[in-house]
Amino acid sequence: MGKKDKEKKTSLKIKKSNRPVILMNFDGTVMDTEPAILATYRHMFALYGKDSEFTKEIAVEVLDSRVDAMMKKYFPEEDTKKLVSEYRSYQNNHLRDLIQPMKGAVKFLEWVKAEGLTTGIVSTRDRRTVMDLLEHTNMAQYIDVVIGNAGAGTEKMNSDAIITACAVMKAKFCVYISDGASDVAAGREAGVLCLGYVSNRDKTQALLESHPDFITADFREIRKLIETEPLWMAYPLTDEKIEDDSEE
Repeated sequence: MGKKDKEKKTSLKIKKSNRPVILMNFDGTVMDTEPAILATYRHMFALYGKDSEFTKEIAVEVLDSRVDAMMKKYFPEEDTKKLVSEYRSYQNNHLRDLIQPMKGAVKFLEWVKAEGLTTGIVSTRDRRTVMDLLEHTNMAQYIDVVIGNAGAGTEKMNSDAIITACAVMKAKFCVYISDGASDVAAGREAGVLCLGYVSNRDKTQALLESHPDFITADFREIRKLIETEPLWMAYPLTDEKIEDDSEE
């Protein structure tokens, strides 16, 4: 074996030992759920005689907010629990086929799988729903770990769920990809490399203000970054934090 071949082999070995896990948010990053979410809200507003009140500003707001909070805000005279139940029932029974993979997500995950990287999803949705939608779209084959109910009872990402996912995947480093400002904030709190994915340009400013380490609207750019810039090595996950979380 020549000197260059030995150097190449050594380089590959070092690279593999420091490889990150790839952790992704579900809604708006792996799966395009926006059409189903907006259609469900339009249904709810129409059902309660407020269809003319569903403005573009409200449409942007509901995409990054808890369902119960939105129901309480815009239907204060109604039973919030009943409204949330109606919302979920309508979406599950009528809009499942509106939910499709985000543009470029499948090709990205195919590449991640081919590279032998461990891939996880962390979501505020319950795990069963996430798995059902992954199987429905033939994407379950690309995902190694799914952590559901990551909002600790809310629909806002919790940093502890990200740490838990890293513990389950035995991660030394993690690249976290999400389209949501609150998700990126949770990722920063968890101490991982955060990549902001622009799935809706109306949410770009909020995403920028959450200060991701990198932001793009193209999965090809994310792949290129991972291939060429090991930025995740600046964010090592401490053994103490991971072990403590996995023992809880």
